[in-house]
Amino acid sequence: MRFYSAYTILFLFLLSGISLSAQIDLRWEFQDVEELPIRLSANSGSDSLECLRLANELVIDLWNASYLAASLDTTYMQDSGFVARIFVGPSLRWAALENGNIPPPIWQKAGLRSKAYSNKKASFDQALDIREKLLIQFEEQGFPFVRVWLDSLHLSEETLQAKVYVDPGSKIYFGPLELEGDAKIETGYLENYLGLRPGSPYRHSLVQGIRDRLRELPFLIEKQNPTIIFRGNEAIVQLVLEKQSASRFDFLIGIQPSGQAGSDRNFLITGKLESEFWNQFGRGERLFAKFERLRPGTQSLDLGFTYPYIADLPFGIDIGFRQYRRDSTFNDIGLDLGIRYLFRGENYLELFWSRVGSNLLSINENQLINNKSLPANLDYRTTFFGLEGQLEALDYRFNPRKGWRFWARSGVGNKEIIRNTLITSLFDPEDPLFAFGSLYDSLEEKSFQVHSKLLLEYYLPVFKASTIRLAMQSGWLYSPVAIYQNEQFRIGGNKLLRGFDEESLFATLYSVFSLEYRLLSGQNSNFFVFGDYGYVENSRADFSNIDHPYGFGAGLTFETAAGLFSLSLAVGGRDGVQPDFRNPKVHLGYLSIF
Repeated sequence: MRFYSAYTILFLFLLSGISLSAQIDLRWEFQDVEELPIRLSANSGSDSLECLRLANELVIDLWNASYLAASLDTTYMQDSGFVARIFVGPSLRWAALENGNIPPPIWQKAGLRSKAYSNKKASFDQALDIREKLLIQFEEQGFPFVRVWLDSLHLSEETLQAKVYVDPGSKIYFGPLELEGDAKIETGYLENYLGLRPGSPYRHSLVQGIRDRLRELPFLIEKQNPTIIFRGNEAIVQLVLEKQSASRFDFLIGIQPSGQAGSDRNFLITGKLESEFWNQFGRGERLFAKFERLRPGTQSLDLGFTYPYIADLPFGIDIGFRQYRRDSTFNDIGLDLGIRYLFRGENYLELFWSRVGSNLLSINENQLINNKSLPANLDYRTTFFGLEGQLEALDYRFNPRKGWRFWARSGVGNKEIIRNTLITSLFDPEDPLFAFGSLYDSLEEKSFQVHSKLLLEYYLPVFKASTIRLAMQSGWLYSPVAIYQNEQFRIGGNKLLRGFDEESLFATLYSVFSLEYRLLSGQNSNFFVFGDYGYVENSRADFSNIDHPYGFGAGLTFETAAGLFSLSLAVGGRDGVQPDFRNPKVHLGYLSIF
């Protein structure tokens, strides 16, 4: 027996042509029952059509209360009232609900178990739920035209026995993607990005997710809803896409107290320049460059290039270069090479190789000669191999209201201490026989190191246009030998632990927890208030400390025709140091898209 929608039955009754009248009484007549097992919703209607609708709704309520034999037998007008005669019948329980012809793996994956229904009340909602679960499973395996029904029905007194059958229909496969519009994008890239690879079985969830996935590509915009055309055993997805400016240039200015004794300026200006170029070759590739001036004499440079779906395979490359120069103390250079296995959307798993080196630019000669001990920073080289991965399910990546994101990166490598000639060539005139190179002799110059980072984000929608962001960012640096300052994580600033100077805190282990409320005023605009709390361990060769920094503040991002502007203000405190409300950290940002 096939399933028929209760609303189809209602529609047929609405076509029966019962005349309209003024507010009338609704009189119920129930057959085969002494007391109605459910509560009546109404005893009157505005007209006869309203009364008929209420009568059919009552039948559906009876079905859902396990009275599956209930029916609306007849209706008629009598003495200016509407009479509805309803057969109620017995309350039914499942004697057995069994698998008719469905492959056992699909039956189990749909979460259906015959024993779960035995001697349980039978209802119309249950039948619809079974049907929906099976439809989903078959639609995800290439059968969009599947039919599901109950058959072999046996009604005995107050029990019902049935079997579930399906007719899957023809198996459908995705055909080549068809594109219209002026978007500069290769079909192969979109087929991989959306998961609509030609020849792969049709999956309804992929089709449903097309609009959300396209909305996350900054270099194109969807002009029409996707169209699905079935030709033979192929499903052809047609998209109309227009190009959209996505390359960007933005800068961020930070204003903070100088903190330098004797300085003529009360405030220190920091800045960041960042540029990003998308889809220059029509393959969804990304070029990235960022320059930051964190304090006088301290700056960093980051360059990156990603290229997805090489030869239309689910693999891409990731190349990165970074340099960090901390005044005249040391200079770091890093190179990253990665091969990514790409899942749908922006999800991936990457195998990477990374090489990091640090060179001392100057030393405090007098201090070294007097103390005859190595400085807090040393030259080193470390080569890592590791894994990086990202999984996310956000409604809109650039300004999400709901969803989550997981990102992790961990590598294991070999570290080598490099002897610095500025140190080994030192000479103490008061102790001419002392060889400063011997200071390295007590070190284990080759060792292994573990370097890990983690990001977790969850967006909880509240009210009509706002969200609560819960986040945790962590890092862990481990080595069985001493860790030096220029190897450590540098945290603090606008991106991680707000309310502090940029990269002012050194750590070998940190976890920063964030709670943020955002009021979304536009697709890319929001107002936010936040609080950050951190646990920070700093363990190195000559020093060990645990701290609990925290920061809080507010800000906003608003979109104009010229670009995105942002403003934020934050203050921070830590163990033994109270927040300084007179000297907050202020960040001004501008982003231009071209």
